[in-house]
Amino acid sequence: MLSVVEGIAHFGIRYPQPAGAPVTVVWNYTNKCNLNCLHCHQDSSPGCSDPELTTSQALRVIDNMARAGVAILTFSGGEPLLRPDLYEAIGRADNHGMLCTIASNGTLMTPKVAEKLSSAGIRRVEIGLDGATAETHDFLRNRPGSFAATVDGIRSCAEVGFDELAVTMTQHSKNINELVATIELAEKLGATRFYLNRLIPAGRGVEASYLDVTPSERIRSLETLYSKFHNSISDGVGMQCYARGMTYYARLGYERSNGKVFTVSEALSGYEKMFQQKFGSEISTIVRKMANGFGGCSAGLTYAGLTASGDLLPCVPAPIRLGNLLEQDLKDIWVHNQLLNHIRNRKALTGSCSACKFRYLCGGCRFTAYVSEGDWLRSDTSCPLGPKL
Repeated sequence: MLSVVEGIAHFGIRYPQPAGAPVTVVWNYTNKCNLNCLHCHQDSSPGCSDPELTTSQALRVIDNMARAGVAILTFSGGEPLLRPDLYEAIGRADNHGMLCTIASNGTLMTPKVAEKLSSAGIRRVEIGLDGATAETHDFLRNRPGSFAATVDGIRSCAEVGFDELAVTMTQHSKNINELVATIELAEKLGATRFYLNRLIPAGRGVEASYLDVTPSERIRSLETLYSKFHNSISDGVGMQCYARGMTYYARLGYERSNGKVFTVSEALSGYEKMFQQKFGSEISTIVRKMANGFGGCSAGLTYAGLTASGDLLPCVPAPIRLGNLLEQDLKDIWVHNQLLNHIRNRKALTGSCSACKFRYLCGGCRFTAYVSEGDWLRSDTSCPLGPKL
């Protein structure tokens, strides 16, 4: 709440509302990875030699984020479990009161590792599962045997009992028919949340763009996802299912339910168990009423990416360095950076997103607009729905 107030002080009242500092930072803690996935937007690999912070430097960066008021810190990569000092960094962030999460491919997630992560301060775990069969998953992960190791990793996390265990699936033309089966497998393994990702045109993901699904296939997949989400709310059955990189999922849910049951952003709906336990069931009504203030792409509003060398990014896949947290105050970069102020000016949207009725609830993926149209405020060319006039 304080960050929202500070955002109003810095930027005035806007729709959607920028926070006074990023609420969430996703940190590519290392660029090294034990896999070589076809779709990796970081171009990570076992032999990656990109510069990384030392342990002492990483701790200084965490202190910088804490001073700014970052609430949620996700350790990602690469594969973050490859850095031996990961647990020390998690502990530092946890001591500062940040909610610590980790995004992993799951192949190194033994029962011992899962327990150690929990003890260090990790509250939420996210693991990628890109199909319901070894053939499908291993194709995208580009390594035989990765499916079995990932399934074991999810089981290990379920046994520990983290606050949340999310499974993510990156959809493409070769696994589109396994969406329902993958959701069911994730539930069987003990997952509590499901995310459907799309291929992002960055890193090796550019070369994997030939695998992308058609607009009609994307709509059908989101319909399936939303049906599961709606059932989880109305009937209390199954996982809550969200979409990433597809802000139009919020619009689809809004239209299908006449504005009654929908996700406000990639991670927010008001129906989350932790929010309802803390604030009561009425929090979902409050979130719905404020949807235009918190909806759509969170880049420049409530979220930023961070590289392994400490450079702040508009979002994780965007290779645009805004400033280094070893050298500059995070809050100063966030408030004064010219590009961030351009991105967050959603009143200046152009193209189909500017004409759409859902420009604030959805508003499109800003990085996709930048990659495909050359301007962060142009149209999201991945949208399969078209503008609602």
